[in-house]
Amino acid sequence: MTQRIVVVGAGHAAGQLVDSLRREGYRGAVTLVGEEPVPPYQRPPLSKQYLAGAHDLDWLLYRPREFYAAHGVDTRLGRRAVRIDREGHDVELDDGTRLRWDKLALTTGCRIRPLPVSGAEAGRVHYLRTIADVDRIRARLGETRRVVIVGAGFIGLEVAAVLAQLGREVTVLEAQDRVLPRVVAPLVSEFFRAQHAAHGVCIRTGVQISQVSGGGSEPITVACGDGTRHEGELVLAGIGVLPNVELAAEAGLACDDGIVVDECARTSDEDIVAAGDCTRHPNALLGRQLRLETVHNAVEQAKSAAAALCGREFPYRQIPWVWSDQYGLRLQAVGATGDSDQQVLRGAPGEGRFSLFYFERGRLTGVNCVNRPADFGTVRRLLNAGIALTPAQAADPGFDPGTLVPVRAPADFEVPWPARAERVHARR
Repeated sequence: MTQRIVVVGAGHAAGQLVDSLRREGYRGAVTLVGEEPVPPYQRPPLSKQYLAGAHDLDWLLYRPREFYAAHGVDTRLGRRAVRIDREGHDVELDDGTRLRWDKLALTTGCRIRPLPVSGAEAGRVHYLRTIADVDRIRARLGETRRVVIVGAGFIGLEVAAVLAQLGREVTVLEAQDRVLPRVVAPLVSEFFRAQHAAHGVCIRTGVQISQVSGGGSEPITVACGDGTRHEGELVLAGIGVLPNVELAAEAGLACDDGIVVDECARTSDEDIVAAGDCTRHPNALLGRQLRLETVHNAVEQAKSAAAALCGREFPYRQIPWVWSDQYGLRLQAVGATGDSDQQVLRGAPGEGRFSLFYFERGRLTGVNCVNRPADFGTVRRLLNAGIALTPAQAADPGFDPGTLVPVRAPADFEVPWPARAERVHARR
């Protein structure tokens, strides 16, 4: 058992990791270092409930503020790690402090990908990654009538839904030919595009941003390569994120679009683990290396990392999944939905409740579910347990795929946020 563990990064993975360390029975010193001045918090509601003003900061916290002191966790918030000394086993912070460690955990997460065009500097373009980002956006909403959003992924569409419901005129600009191109098939893309159109959101696909200008007392103008120009009092870009691997790379750890780890979250240094958005890890169920930017990945991989720090192997072997809430619709995607040569629809998009099953050479690879949580839970268990569902079974409205699931089939991360968070807060 180690005597001192330092955790660098204070997001979802960090919050779960320090919790899991204590659950594993670790009683040594734990220090948590985070750049933001607040303890780990939930990021998904930033673009939904928090942006809408429905909840405050304390509601977002992954664990209550008092959790860390109660469990003997020394928090160094508002501090950034600038260098790892692997030989000397210490990490240097931006204030010159050096923290000695026996084992180190890197949960450094991601940062926003900036809009790579002229005029997109701070002041004209907003991004949404942190509480401070949302607070800046909310401070501008009182003087904002028109909003231009660049990017039609989860962040862009969730923000569009919130702001449209707050009465703002919203235009979404997307470089690809449809919305949510990385996650869903064209049928599901068109469903969500129609939902946004019904709420007054204008979505333009296949457009490239060429310049941003204006600001101050003038409207901000977003110019596109096709000659169109879109004005607003607020511009938000949601074009993806970049993994924070610089600290690890400079320390000589193996990195490849993420910090390279094994199934137990161990890096190329036996004394260092990593978890969350910043990692690239093997997925035995999919047979490939992945870097995932999901809450599920951060939480479950952090459990494996905590076990490894305590000398126990707990391989992270689960099918990835993600969700998005827009206009009272919950989209849940599980598996490798990009790998398919056949798709089967169950339910009716026109009624706002349907599932699209994905198959590759007759093998189930994933599903997109809209307001059909039972299908989502069933497919998640089938894929994790390696149980087959055929296209014919999926296409038969009289067949219940749930009958294929053994009672004890693995569920993983059983209750999605925010239902889980609401339950946790109810216990406070």
